[in-house]
Amino acid sequence: MTELLIIKDGGDYFRVRQSFFERCPLNKASVFPLDKADEAEDCCRRLRESGVSAKLMKLILVEEPYEHME
Repeated sequence: MTELLIIKDGGDYFRVRQSFFERCPLNKASVFPLDKADEAEDCCRRLRESGVSAKLMKLILVEEPYEHME
């Protein structure tokens, strides 16, 4: 199991660029390992200060074999 942090607003996620944030789908979003929680919290705070209703979410990834292939 892997836990990652991601920034979300409604159905949108955010990709963190050097000087700005970009709304994007989940597969393009920036993710942060838990040991980078301070960085993720700072990004989320900066988005909120700009008027975005951003919130930090925890993704929990579980790997398991894909059984459908023949």
